[in-house]
Amino acid sequence: MKLNNQLVTALSLIAVHTAGATPYLPFYDTTLGGPVQISVHFNASSNYSGFNSVEATLVMPRLSLPLNPRERVDQYTAFFWIGLDGFVPSTDGMVRGLWQAGVTMSIWDNGTTEYSGFHEWIPDEPISLSKEQLAISEGDHIRVVVNTTDAEYRRTTTLTNLNTSQTFSHSQDAAKLPRGPTFPAPGASAEWIIEAGTYLNYTQVIFPDWGNASILDARACYSSGECVKPGDLDTGENNTRMTVVLWNDTQTVYTESSVDEGRVWIAYVETPFEE
Repeated sequence: MKLNNQLVTALSLIAVHTAGATPYLPFYDTTLGGPVQISVHFNASSNYSGFNSVEATLVMPRLSLPLNPRERVDQYTAFFWIGLDGFVPSTDGMVRGLWQAGVTMSIWDNGTTEYSGFHEWIPDEPISLSKEQLAISEGDHIRVVVNTTDAEYRRTTTLTNLNTSQTFSHSQDAAKLPRGPTFPAPGASAEWIIEAGTYLNYTQVIFPDWGNASILDARACYSSGECVKPGDLDTGENNTRMTVVLWNDTQTVYTESSVDEGRVWIAYVETPFEE
């Protein structure tokens, strides 16, 4: 959230495993933790589009103050979201805009917590939802669906609190910079993420401790109706990445993720990094 450069950097490649001991290529990053699925159909040179939708149910975890955070602050925040085009770099020369929607989760040093919905089509600013638009509490199941139409230049976002049946829906055209390019979401990748992004003043957030967050019924689909789940090795072993939050200044890993048949777990950890 609020990132201006490519989101993922491969700092090191070692073996990571799900509960079923299936290896995935890890990508260490300062912001993203969770699985990424690469589209096998995306081809910029032939205009063959990738995923046109991604969806999942985000289960709101209980937040607590971290034991050994990167630094002590008054407010600890994590962005819990799904999205399109947040991973594959634009080395093909095609401009792409990350499109994401989910929940901002915060805890203050006095123990007060807050969960609020948001959506964002980078490079536009994120749009936060009021409690009147979508009220969210600990334990709620938030169904998030994002899809693109009009050759990936228009999107619709729907967030539904399955516990209360309250729904928020929004449609918009692709983000565009003044006098600059338009940023479509062609679906080169789909992501299910907990992120240490930035506040609007560009200060990076410090994670709270969320224990082990669950994502249910996760999938990404093509316009043909074909769908894949995060960690689907049938699409090819190299088409799944597991992003891991690592901060070099503390040499500490802060996320650990696993997948199993459309279910995702992203745990908060404070593990010393070892080469």
